[in-house]
Amino acid sequence: MTGNCATAHSEITANPAPDAGSRTYTTVFFDLDGTLLPVDTKEFMQTYMASIDRFMAEHGLDAHAGGEALFAGVMAMGQNAGNVTNRDAFWKVFCEHMGKTAEEWEPLFNEYYLTRFDEVGAVAQANPDAARAVRALKERGYRLAVTTMPMFPQVAVEARLRWAGLDPQDFEFLTTYENSTSVKPYEAYYAEALNRAGVTGEEVLMVGNHNREDGGATKVGCDIYFVTDHLIETEDGLDVSAHKHGTMAEFAAFCEALPAK
Repeated sequence: MTGNCATAHSEITANPAPDAGSRTYTTVFFDLDGTLLPVDTKEFMQTYMASIDRFMAEHGLDAHAGGEALFAGVMAMGQNAGNVTNRDAFWKVFCEHMGKTAEEWEPLFNEYYLTRFDEVGAVAQANPDAARAVRALKERGYRLAVTTMPMFPQVAVEARLRWAGLDPQDFEFLTTYENSTSVKPYEAYYAEALNRAGVTGEEVLMVGNHNREDGGATKVGCDIYFVTDHLIETEDGLDVSAHKHGTMAEFAAFCEALPAK
């Protein structure tokens, strides 16, 4: 678990969503990309892949083969049945494509995330309203966690939080490929996050920008607030208009209006 753990749960009541009663929460789960971190997902992934390809080529590796192995590893995480961590699922497939072991590859990838990954942050620009929302919730005793798609190592998740102008220590935990055994939008992913937080879904407000991936939190009883600045909607996702939603500035105001307990 990352950050400073709260010793007690503080309850706050939010305005109800349409056709729903009021809810009290102790905990807020935040999505990262497109929510706390303003970024276009397609542009981010294109920039990230180009960056890591250059890094591999500079180290004498076949960037094309490495890219294919990386993609296969990501697909393996997406299909992880929960028997192993996403990290183990990724490296098993990656090494089948590229040879050697995870213990031999990981130091090189860690070097990339520590020395070159920040160049990808050029496609993102921090929204001060995200820090404003986090500050307001912390002042009111909320417990906070980052429940991002757990396909990156912790060092990369922490880097992206810093791009957003946020301190990773403000969150009790971050979902990463090291500590997760499933991915969004599956119930298993959110159940694992609830278990890690030690709360029930009825206590949690999920804040995200993807109506399917983040909307999956409602399957385990969480309420949801959709941040619309970089909203992603798919036909098999929730109807955003039927749930709490607004810009990050509006969400920050929403947080500031909540009573402290």
